[in-house]
Amino acid sequence: MDEHSLELLEFGRVAAAVAAFAETEGGAKLLTEARPIGERVRRSDEHAALAEAIRREREPGAWLGTAPHDLRGLLDDRDEAGRAPLDGAELVAVRQWLEAAGVTREAWSPAALQERFPRLSREALDLPALHELRERLARALEPDGRVSDAASPALKRARAELEAGERELQHRLERWARGFGESAYVTRHQDRFVALVPAAGFSRRRAIVHDVSGSGQSLFVEPLEICESNNRLTELRAAAGDEERRVLVELRGRVLESAGELLSLEEILVHLDALRARARWAAAFGGIALEPGGERLRLVNARHAILATGSRRDRLVPLDLELGAGGRLLLVSGPNMGGKSVLLKTVGLSLALSHAAFPVLADEGSRIPEVDTLLVDLGDEQSLDQGLSTFAAHLRSLAAMAEQAGPRTLLLCDELGAGTDPEEGAALGRALVERFAARGSWAIVTTHLGSLKRLAGEIDGVVNGSLEIDPDTMEPRYRFVPGIPGASHALAMAERMGLDAGVLARARTLAPEQTRSLERLLEEVHEVRRKMDEEARGLAEARAEATQAAASHREATEEARRVLEDLKRRALADDPARGATRGQEPRRRGRPQGTDPGGRGGDRGPGRGRRPSPQGAGRRAGDEWQRGASTARPGEPGAGSKPGTGCRARRRTGWRGEGAAPQRQLEHP
Repeated sequence: MDEHSLELLEFGRVAAAVAAFAETEGGAKLLTEARPIGERVRRSDEHAALAEAIRREREPGAWLGTAPHDLRGLLDDRDEAGRAPLDGAELVAVRQWLEAAGVTREAWSPAALQERFPRLSREALDLPALHELRERLARALEPDGRVSDAASPALKRARAELEAGERELQHRLERWARGFGESAYVTRHQDRFVALVPAAGFSRRRAIVHDVSGSGQSLFVEPLEICESNNRLTELRAAAGDEERRVLVELRGRVLESAGELLSLEEILVHLDALRARARWAAAFGGIALEPGGERLRLVNARHAILATGSRRDRLVPLDLELGAGGRLLLVSGPNMGGKSVLLKTVGLSLALSHAAFPVLADEGSRIPEVDTLLVDLGDEQSLDQGLSTFAAHLRSLAAMAEQAGPRTLLLCDELGAGTDPEEGAALGRALVERFAARGSWAIVTTHLGSLKRLAGEIDGVVNGSLEIDPDTMEPRYRFVPGIPGASHALAMAERMGLDAGVLARARTLAPEQTRSLERLLEEVHEVRRKMDEEARGLAEARAEATQAAASHREATEEARRVLEDLKRRALADDPARGATRGQEPRRRGRPQGTDPGGRGGDRGPGRGRRPSPQGAGRRAGDEWQRGASTARPGEPGAGSKPGTGCRARRRTGWRGEGAAPQRQLEHP
C-alpha cells in the first residue's frame, strides 16, 4: 500500500504502540516495521495465528518464554565485522534463548492445548530442541558468564588445588606478620600474597619489597620463605585460566555449529512474541482479529486506534458504518469539527491494520474488504520547497486516485473540491466521484459543497451520510448518520466561535434563501431521524427486558419443578414401606376386592378367602381418600353425600376389613 497514505493515517504510530507490548527486541522491531501484507495466503495464516493468540491470552497461564538479547546480532557476521569471539556473558545470552524455547515447548505439550490452538502449538513445537547444547551451556557457565567448576574435571581440580594453596599460604603469612604489631596485615599485590609491615626498622634482607604505602610509613613485602608457594599459586592460576579459555573455545564452536538452528529458534520465538504483543494490545483496548474478505465494508462500534488508547478514550463515540450492496462510495457532509476527518482515519486505519494482521478496534460482526491499494488525501500538504500550494497538493493526490481507482482500491478524500472556485471545484469533484463509482472503487469522500450532496440520487453506487450535531448548542455528537446529508452550519459555527454579531447578521441576509431552506430541511430530517432512533432504541431495550424476564420465568419454573421432584423423592425415601406398597399394588377404584360395601370380609371377587393385611388395607383406604367421594360405590361411606364428605370420613376412620386389626389414622401422602 502507498507509504505516504499510511503516514497520513499515522499507521506507524499505532504500530509503535502495539510494539510496546513486546518483550523481545526482535518482536518490537518486527511490529514497528510491520506493513500491510499483500500475499493473501501469508496474511490469512497470520490472521489465524492472531485469532488463536487473542483467545489464548484470555486464558490463565504463560504460553511463551523469551530472552532479552538480540541473538541474531550476537551470531551474524561476527568474524567479518572484526568483533571479538563470544565471551561468557554472550554465551549465557544464547543459553537464555535455549531455555526460553524449552519453556515454550513445555507450555504447549498438553494435547488439549494442541487441539484447541493448532496454529500456535504447531509453531511452538517446531522450535529446534538443541537439548545437548542447552545442557552443556547450563553446566559450564554461571549466570554472570563465568566458567563454572563443572565445566571440566581439569578445571575443577586446578581450582580446588588453588583454593587450598591460597588458604594455607594466607595462614602462614598471617602468623609471620603478627611479629610486626597489630598494624600489620596480609593482602595481595599483583596476585601474590604479601604483608603490610612498618617500614621503620624492617630488614630488607628478610623479604622482597613489592611496594610502599602512600604515606611511606609501611611496606608491602613478600617473605623469602613463601616465595616458592606464591610461585606455585601463580602456576595454578595460569593452568585454571588456560582451562577456562579452552572451555570457552569449545562452547563457541558448539554455538557456531548450531547457528542456523539458533537463528530459526529466535525467529519463531520473536514471531510468537509479536503475536502475543498484538493479543495483549487487543485485550487492553478491545480489538479483534478481522481478516479482509468479502464484498462489504462494515464497522461495528469501531474506534480510532489512537484516540481509543489515549486519555480521553472514555468520551470516544464509536463508529457504525456499512458500505456494499447499496453503494461503495460514501459522501459525508456536515459542519467543521464534527468528526468527518476522524471518520476517514478510523476507516483507513481499520483497513490498514486488518491487512497488516493487527487487531482492529471494533466489535464482532465487522467486515473489511480485501484491497490492493489504499490512497488518502487528507489535511494541508502544501510544500514551499516543492512549490506546491494547498490546492496543488490536493490535485497531485487526486490525480493518483483517478488513475488507480478500481474495485480493489479504497480512496479516502477529505474536503473534495475545496481550495479553489466553488463551481469549478464542484465540477471537478463530481467528475472524480463519477470516475470512482464507474470503476467500482471503495471510497469515502467528505465535502461541504451542496451540489455534491445531491449525487447520491443521481449516480449509482453513491450514498450519503453525515455526522450528527446538536441543533440547539451546535455541539458535535460525532455519531454517524447513514443515508442523510448534513448541513454545514457555517454561520451557526461562526456564532459559536464568537464572530461579530453584525457581521453574522449581514451574512444571513446575503445567504440565498434556497441555501437556508435546505439547511432547515436537513435539520428537520435529522431531528426526525434522531427521534426514530431513540424510539428504536427504546423498543430494543423493552424487547431485551421482556426476553430477560421470560428467561427468568422459565428458570424459576424449572427450578420449582426440580424442587417439587426432589421433595417427592425425599418423601418416598422417608417412608420405605409406603413406597414399596405403592410400587407393588396398583390403585383400585371403589372398594377393595374381596370385601362387601359394609366393610366386612367377603368371598366376592378374586380376593376370595384372603384377608387383607392391616398395612395393605390402610394403604388402599389412603388411595381411596386421594380419589375423593366421587369414586365411591353405592353403599360405601361417602356415597350420595356432599362432595368431599366421604373423603373426610375415610380420612378420620380409614377402612378396615373383616377381622383386621385397628389401623392408624391415614395421612395424606
